[in-house]
Amino acid sequence: MYYKFFRLIYMSCILVFIPLLAQAELSTRDAWDNLKKLLENGGYQVIGQEISVGSDLSIKNVQISFEVDAQTDINFDISSVNLTKNKDGFIYIRLPEEIYVQYLNEDEFGYKTEASILVRARELDFKVSGELSQVLYQLTASSAGFALVELLDNGVPSPDFSAEMEFVLADVDSTIRATGGSTIEITSLLSASGASIKGGVNVLSVPLELNFQYVMGQLKSSSVSNEPKVSLDEDFELALAKGFSSTSNFTFDTSQMRLNATTPGGPLSLSFTTGPSSLTSALSQSGFFIQSDNEKSKFNLNLPSNEWNFELDFQEFSTSLNIPLLAKSGEQEFGMSINLSGLNLSDTLWDLFDAGNIMPDDPASIKFAIEGSTILDEGLTSEAIIENQNFDPLEFGQILRFRLKEFLLDALGLKVEANGSFQFDNADFETFEGIPRPMGTASLRIQGSNAFIDRLENMQVLPSETIMGARMMLALIMRATGDDVLLSEFEIDEQGKVYANGQRLR
Repeated sequence: MYYKFFRLIYMSCILVFIPLLAQAELSTRDAWDNLKKLLENGGYQVIGQEISVGSDLSIKNVQISFEVDAQTDINFDISSVNLTKNKDGFIYIRLPEEIYVQYLNEDEFGYKTEASILVRARELDFKVSGELSQVLYQLTASSAGFALVELLDNGVPSPDFSAEMEFVLADVDSTIRATGGSTIEITSLLSASGASIKGGVNVLSVPLELNFQYVMGQLKSSSVSNEPKVSLDEDFELALAKGFSSTSNFTFDTSQMRLNATTPGGPLSLSFTTGPSSLTSALSQSGFFIQSDNEKSKFNLNLPSNEWNFELDFQEFSTSLNIPLLAKSGEQEFGMSINLSGLNLSDTLWDLFDAGNIMPDDPASIKFAIEGSTILDEGLTSEAIIENQNFDPLEFGQILRFRLKEFLLDALGLKVEANGSFQFDNADFETFEGIPRPMGTASLRIQGSNAFIDRLENMQVLPSETIMGARMMLALIMRATGDDVLLSEFEIDEQGKVYANGQRLR
């Protein structure tokens, strides 16, 4: 119930502390007017009492409010904002070290959820320089973040549920440069020596008590965006069509998450650590792209009451996804990949399914990569997907080509490799009952299958009939090419006939 307001409050706090899009000459009046305009264009309402003293400007009793939807409001209560133009050419923007933010949600039944958030920045230094066509923002702080102060249900603390949350960035250093006219280019850099988020939840009726902490070291973030006059919030598809684009990268050297809980089933603890990690994303009229990379990760789950201690670790885990978003007449590309290597299981976890150590326990690897092309008749915006409750990709357009670039499973002494490429006839949905008819070829190579099936039989985890059926299926579609190596070439022809090694299957 509460996850949405944390995300909205955090993003809104960023808007207060780092005004990314303001265009201002180096005068305090224009700087404030443009900051107000920025917030108002983003859907915020800004009021305050403006007092000018020479070239300096003070705004007292600043109230910034945002209507998320018909049921949800966010309000910032800022005692004052002071803008001072110094002889060094900088405009210094001074904000209180503490700002209170109120979140209010009232559902269709009149039930109210309220939260009070305290936003804090210590030793904050925020200054602006440049010209009308190029503005540079520089921000440093010894620490910055927010904390949940109070959570209310219908105006009173819940007798059953309580929660706490705190997020802190240390040694914050940020620069933001805005250039341009009708289309603004925003370039930003952010670094912090560390970040931590900690909190807890207590539910008396269950009963459940949970606390957690997540810490990251040496954070760095960079982004470049081109923003037309039409904002994403105003019209997502039109903003992309007008040339909105954004590319960002986020990295950290180490991370560690610890969670402890007391549950009706007994206590448990969970930990997760990673080495160097990164997240890269891009959004434009060409589509959406995201890639995540993690190295040297370890996961541990400890259940003392059952004397269970499960652990797994892997050397590398990466994923990527790129998809088109806008409806266009021409072809658009899509793709996805997963790479997991060096996966190891602890003895406790391994013994759950192989207590006799029959299977080889060498590090496992999984690789999977696909790509293809499509024609979208309808944009893949969040609104369109939400409105289409029974989501079916084929209702949004046509798939033209699909290629399995790589598939690799190397585990338990078994190695499976596959690839293939297909084209689709979108005028024929009958041959394959509801999907466009594919045409193309694929290959499958399996090494170690006989030894693997023998080990399964020795483990007695599957009925003998299932084991025999697996052997018969492999003999039907595969052919032996070496020492426990099977290979098969598949083909789907223009009539929809399916062949394996030249033998018709369908």
